[in-house]
Amino acid sequence: MNLLALILLAASVNISDDNAIRALVSTGGPQAERALAAALPHADDTRAVAIIKALGDLGSSEPVRECARRLVNNAAGDMKDVCLYALSRTTSRRAARLLRSRIAEEAYAIAYLRHGESLAEIGRKNDSAQVALDLLRSPWPVVRCGAIALLAWARGYAAQPTLLAMLEDPDPSVREQASRHLSRMPSDTGLLAAFQRAHGETRRLLFEAIARRGDPRRAPLLVGALGDDDPSIRRAAALALHTMPGAEVDAEIAKALSAPKSQAAALELLAARRARSQVAAVMRLIHEPSVSKQAFAALGALAGPAEVQQLIALATNNEAVREPAAKAIAAAGPRMGDDARCIAALVKVPSWGLALLPAFGGKTALDAVVAATKGPDRDAAVRALADWRDESALEPLVALCQQTTDLKLRVLAARGAIRIVQQSAIGKDEKTAWLQRIADAAPRPEEKQQALATLKQLKSGKKKK
Repeated sequence: MNLLALILLAASVNISDDNAIRALVSTGGPQAERALAAALPHADDTRAVAIIKALGDLGSSEPVRECARRLVNNAAGDMKDVCLYALSRTTSRRAARLLRSRIAEEAYAIAYLRHGESLAEIGRKNDSAQVALDLLRSPWPVVRCGAIALLAWARGYAAQPTLLAMLEDPDPSVREQASRHLSRMPSDTGLLAAFQRAHGETRRLLFEAIARRGDPRRAPLLVGALGDDDPSIRRAAALALHTMPGAEVDAEIAKALSAPKSQAAALELLAARRARSQVAAVMRLIHEPSVSKQAFAALGALAGPAEVQQLIALATNNEAVREPAAKAIAAAGPRMGDDARCIAALVKVPSWGLALLPAFGGKTALDAVVAATKGPDRDAAVRALADWRDESALEPLVALCQQTTDLKLRVLAARGAIRIVQQSAIGKDEKTAWLQRIADAAPRPEEKQQALATLKQLKSGKKKK
């Protein structure tokens, strides 16, 4: 006798054994289904619940008659739930008729929807589409949402007219569900036509469906919507354009820079997209009062060496725009590398230029700042060195602690060095050595104590709060 026969025998003799039921479910197949179904009429209610659940897990049609009998006789509680579960899992037409006849009750409507999903799993698209259509006017939004998803899967693009009609549903969750599934259709031709005619909430939902598709061919429509009166449409357009690939999309967004209502949004998008090819168009807006701030911010993300040099010249000659220009230069600095021309231009305006060099980093910038510590602009240079962003400034900072006679600058150098060690990714041993050197060169007891306290935290493994 094979393993399945032994299981079936055990189940028929002692179906109250949970292990036997689990074994039958695990084994599956027609014989296991028949064995469970055969035991069902003789089981008490508690055991019947377990058997029907097992048959539902198998997607069997065997319990349909028994489930129908129990439901007609007003089964309640666990028995009702498990009967509906079993009917929802089977693909039996009799089960479909029974569930459909009672979809005015929420539990039956949900079970009928699950039955439609079971039909979809085996490819019966027409039958699952009919289930969805039966449920689109259900009084429960959760059921209508499920029906929309089922219909969209079963009918594809052919479901578009029905889903467009569901945009008028009284429940917002249903309308949003229809919009999401419309966005997944293989074509948006119908959506575009409907959008041109729509108003209010329906217009927004249609636009969001178009935007979610992320089709670069719709970039002109999305860019035009950046100045729309509806803030929801503006947000949807910006979100879609932010992730839409292609230099042609950058060029389309740049066209919006000539429209006052969409200039600010277009600047933010070009910056977020790192649309370097459009930097000249952005540069032209730094003198436009309404968007000057946004234009400078965008240049921080887009400017290359040539634009940075222009910004330096502008900030040098026009104090009114120095602050936003300096912020843009600092933001662009890490991309400049060791660009000697930009660094030299900043050194020539030490009162504000040296402070920007830590953002540039690199040997050329560091050497320029160190050289400036020996000249008339040493205060600004030491401050820049103390603000450096990596450990390359530690050696000149410690040297300043040891050699300069200006207490204020020694304090500034020591504190800057401690900060760099704390934030640096160098190893523990190297940090220990630097902190000891800083402590030895500290200008005052306060800096010595700070360095030693940091050293103690480093050795204990505790982070400073």
